[in-house]
Amino acid sequence: MLINLPEDAWRSIAIHLPPPDVLTILSVHRSIKEHLSRSASFWEMLLARDRGEFDAATAVGKSDVSNFEEARQDFMLQSYKSHLPCVKWLPLNCPRFPLSPREGHIACTLDGPENYKWIVMTGGFGSMGTIDNDAVVVINVPPSEGLGRQSHQRVWGWDQLRPRRHATSVYGASLTALPAVGSGSDKVHILGRAVRFGGFRSGGYSNEINEVWVLTIRDEEHDDGMLSTEASWEKIETSGTPPKPRAYHSATLIHGRYLVVIGGMTPLGSCMDESVLDTHTWEWVADALACRGEPNGRHGHSVVWDNKRDRLVMFGGGSGTDLLRSGVDNNEVWELKMKGITAPVPLVYEKMWEWSKLHGDATSAEDSDSDEDSDDEMGDNDSDETVDNTGERDTAGLSPVESLCLGRCHNGLKIAPDTVLLMFGGRTNTNGILAYDLRKDIFLRPKVLGPLPLPRHSGVASLLDAAGYIFVHGGYSTDVSGGNIQDMQLLDLAPSLKREFTALPVDSNRRSNRAITDEEAQQGSRFVSRGWGGGGDGNTLVQYLMAMVDRDRERA
Repeated sequence: MLINLPEDAWRSIAIHLPPPDVLTILSVHRSIKEHLSRSASFWEMLLARDRGEFDAATAVGKSDVSNFEEARQDFMLQSYKSHLPCVKWLPLNCPRFPLSPREGHIACTLDGPENYKWIVMTGGFGSMGTIDNDAVVVINVPPSEGLGRQSHQRVWGWDQLRPRRHATSVYGASLTALPAVGSGSDKVHILGRAVRFGGFRSGGYSNEINEVWVLTIRDEEHDDGMLSTEASWEKIETSGTPPKPRAYHSATLIHGRYLVVIGGMTPLGSCMDESVLDTHTWEWVADALACRGEPNGRHGHSVVWDNKRDRLVMFGGGSGTDLLRSGVDNNEVWELKMKGITAPVPLVYEKMWEWSKLHGDATSAEDSDSDEDSDDEMGDNDSDETVDNTGERDTAGLSPVESLCLGRCHNGLKIAPDTVLLMFGGRTNTNGILAYDLRKDIFLRPKVLGPLPLPRHSGVASLLDAAGYIFVHGGYSTDVSGGNIQDMQLLDLAPSLKREFTALPVDSNRRSNRAITDEEAQQGSRFVSRGWGGGGDGNTLVQYLMAMVDRDRERA
């Protein structure tokens, strides 16, 4: 009988099964459950498989746990992130958080020593039209440890750091984490580094730059033995031919070395040229991206590196010369095939990269009057498949509201090797959530729990991978007078685990905000052209107040 198979045989079977089927096997017979479910190596093997770290030759994976309950918890968390049946919003109540309301700021998660994580935020367009780059806010996330991996119950602290050297103040730049490095010296411990590119220096979406800066966060030990956390900016003098200045672009690190910059906004409109920066030599690699089938110009899009399929995948974005008054949003999905570049070796012209559209832009009503997509296959719904949380396919494509999750200045994060989460975005802001399965190239619809946050675009979102949360701050909302918002949210990627988050204060009395309707998504906001936001066309305080009066009149 099957239940009499040796343990090694059951392991060999389980490694080829999806997580739900693995759990079904464990419920078949008591002896199977006792032998496998209490084996840390069994759960570590499955976890490594799902993370893409499994070594078939030795049937083991990389792990730092020895307790089977911890290993099982890690596997379950990874499984929920991969399949994403549901997510849950946790509104945070941190009135003393030092970052003011803003949009167009930048953030990333740094992997520090001993499994510590740091969420770093800086820059952006603040209230009353100020561009703030003086402060760097760092949230310290302790590592998971102990039975059940309860990192969400250890207190997260934050520091407001004043860098010794100030970088150029910008909004709409990119901040990309770099691989961890060793300590600088006996008294200096490097906690993490990130590279910043581009951005606008002035209001009205103007004075764009192509500067490269590196932000370093470190602990310094003083003569009295005390430690202090410090931040510093270093301007990098690159070699080679730099790309054109821009903002609201994407900057994706591949192979832990090459920063791929795609698209962006200039005062003349959106662009779509691609460039590669070697972060080991700080050289812009000439002809590294000799691409075919290039998409139209766009900004506020997101790009993830799908290393399992040797490609970059780009989601949506928008067009125009600003975020509020011009251009259209799109819900396109494109892939940029890497053409065999599978190791961090010099990129050469012969390695031709090629664009292919995976999903057409078929649901944006405004696009029908635009000539920007005239060369694209409009209305090709056959490729726009979605899957809801019941697993049923919907070949009718994305609804107008769902399409906003790919609109300008949305947040797109790769939360698992085969799963991307898309949220917020669009000129008509949304607070919706969508996901994408990189294996099948289809959309997923997770069930959304908890009070909905304000609709927005151009906020920041940082993934805490091991903890299974996404941290969200700020952005611009057409639902708020003044536009810029300050609220902080946490998105639980595995609410079915029923974890109680106590690391930061959660506002359990927060009311849910309204969800955007399909009609609003199709028509666009009637009031958006009178809004007050980062990069506005030189708005003064008087113009702002008059716009608010006009907006209230029309709403009445």
